[in-house]
Amino acid sequence: MIGVVAAGVAACGPRVEPIPADYHQQVEAFRDQRASEIIAPAGWEALVGLHWLTPGVHTIGSEVGSDVLLTGPSAPASLGTVTVTETGATLTVAEGVDVRRGEEWVTNVELLPGAPSDDYLVAGGVTLTLIERGERLALRVWDTQAPAMLAFTGLDWMPTDEAWRVQARFEAHTPEPQLKILNVLDEIVDMRNPGVATFTVGGQAYRLEALLETDDAEELFFMFRDATSGTTTYGAGRYLYTALPQDGRVILDFNQAKNPPCAFTDFATCPLPPKGNVLSLAVMAGELDHLHKRR
Repeated sequence: MIGVVAAGVAACGPRVEPIPADYHQQVEAFRDQRASEIIAPAGWEALVGLHWLTPGVHTIGSEVGSDVLLTGPSAPASLGTVTVTETGATLTVAEGVDVRRGEEWVTNVELLPGAPSDDYLVAGGVTLTLIERGERLALRVWDTQAPAMLAFTGLDWMPTDEAWRVQARFEAHTPEPQLKILNVLDEIVDMRNPGVATFTVGGQAYRLEALLETDDAEELFFMFRDATSGTTTYGAGRYLYTALPQDGRVILDFNQAKNPPCAFTDFATCPLPPKGNVLSLAVMAGELDHLHKRR
């Protein structure tokens, strides 16, 4: 079935570059790297909490009665107190608890949303950072002893098929609009929509709207659902990243289509594919549902 469908995949026009000789090795390297990221100390399998914050001073720890109750196996009984404002937070570390940010040991540290991973706070097996969603702040918490991480046995993928490395035409939107995207929190976020990629499969044309995750993004972001979603692949859809367009072309390598974070944890805040990116096509390539083998 895979070969029959994939044989019909083509770009909208002539191929502009050959498939690299080491293409299969490149895909395997990508998949190995993804598996490593999933089980990293701040990977999705290690995520154990998303704690929404309100302004004020809150105790934080695993001790019963803590205002911010940490549930990860490595969490100290008392991590300290977190003082929350409208724009950020400050953690005051409890006596006897070691917390570092990068190579620096800290006792009183300001938290700002959107900090790079090098600035995440680490206390033993616990990692935490501040995030912002809409007008709300939350602490995102990981634990190296998270049950999901310890039970992780790898990711499941469909076989690599060169036919699903599609060279598509990119049509820029002028002017560039903001696309309203729904996330799993039922919030609407605006994302830049620089253009659309069009391609054909078996003589049928399809299109995927491209997004930019940040204003300085150096790659395009595609979210899509297809006819495999909810069967062999994750029900909410999958994500695909590509290089920025060159000469009006982008490569949609569906062999690298991957699950959103919500496939691994209930503590993610995933954006969902826009209505225009729901394909009737069965994309027989990329990552399978994380629970596919255990059904």
